[in-house]
Amino acid sequence: MKNVLIVDDDPITLKILCAAIEKRGFAVIKATNGNDALTKLQKYEVCAIILDLNLPDINGLEILKQVRNHPILHAIAVIIVTENDDKLEAILGLEMGADDYITKPFHQRELVARLNTILRRTQQINTNMHSYLIFNDLHIDLKKRIVKKQDIDINLTFKEFEILALLAANPGEVLPREAIMNAIGGLDYSPETRTIDMHIAAIRKKLDDTDKEKVYIDTVSGVGYRFRK
Repeated sequence: MKNVLIVDDDPITLKILCAAIEKRGFAVIKATNGNDALTKLQKYEVCAIILDLNLPDINGLEILKQVRNHPILHAIAVIIVTENDDKLEAILGLEMGADDYITKPFHQRELVARLNTILRRTQQINTNMHSYLIFNDLHIDLKKRIVKKQDIDINLTFKEFEILALLAANPGEVLPREAIMNAIGGLDYSPETRTIDMHIAAIRKKLDDTDKEKVYIDTVSGVGYRFRK
């Protein structure tokens, strides 16, 4: 049985969340503040965190940051829970690596559906990927989330690594922007958004892949991106 850590200081919300998650076959671990959550993450193996941002001691975004920067815990799925007027914090959470967010009040079935979708996506990505990818001088360690070029560490953000890993795991295949957005999670896709383009530009800069003749990532005009074989 998979463990889900629910972090919320409101006893009523916590009770509702626990009942909804347990009903769908998950085991629940509860935490009512940030320090308690961090302690239980060290003690229990969890597949996902449902994280309220407004905690009495540590802001939920700080917990998210610590999870994403942790060498072992970084791959845990995270859904952040926020209030209607905290849209900017929710977007910031996605930029910091949260997989999804949901706004109070919400339907229990919607929360569980989002959780199951994230866990399926995470499992699929882990199944399809080898643990180590090598392309000439570029080495990508998927388990340790380390990227090296000519034995020099390349520091990528959480989302940048997810995009690079996804492209590199499917060399030669054109991945549309929408498919990339759906695969890595985050903001809802719309044709007007340049989120993926901006992430790709940052990755190229860090890989020194900015010449007219690209070495790693090609742009397929009007469609998306392709990692070279």
